[in-house]
Amino acid sequence: MPKITEMKEAAREFRNLLDRCDKRSTKLLIECFPIMSCKLSSMLLSYHFLMLWPDLEIKGISAATGRKNDITHYWLEINDIAIDITGDQYNIISDIELNEKIIMNRPFEAVHVSNKNKSYLYKLFKVIESEPLIYGFPTIAEDFIEDMELSYSQITHKSGYYVTRRLE
Repeated sequence: MPKITEMKEAAREFRNLLDRCDKRSTKLLIECFPIMSCKLSSMLLSYHFLMLWPDLEIKGISAATGRKNDITHYWLEINDIAIDITGDQYNIISDIELNEKIIMNRPFEAVHVSNKNKSYLYKLFKVIESEPLIYGFPTIAEDFIEDMELSYSQITHKSGYYVTRRLE
């Protein structure tokens, strides 16, 4: 099990790779990143973490807030640690599309790694669903795993960042 400092460092490195990559030619990224990119980016981060630490048990957290739960977000949990690499989208999104709780808690960092008990995520959002993300992604469709592999390769290899392990 990696230490929280190792998870923070790996999450920051990966976010930097996402920031620098060509969004137009990377399979699972969109040009308006980090806006509307929380689930795909978190899935790619889970792939990265599992390349580094294959024994991790990660949870993907779907959450929402707002009058009709119309403001959604997605992040990862590893044991009691919350990991979010797209929270800064709420600094960019127009106030009219957000609620007062989110607006009052700005600015948000690009990378947030914190103990769940201290994380603002659980104060701003209500957890709707949790999904297990483990090595090999047995609950994920094969074609999406292939898309993650391609995106990960596009993100890491163009920057010269290599992890030698491959999911199988």
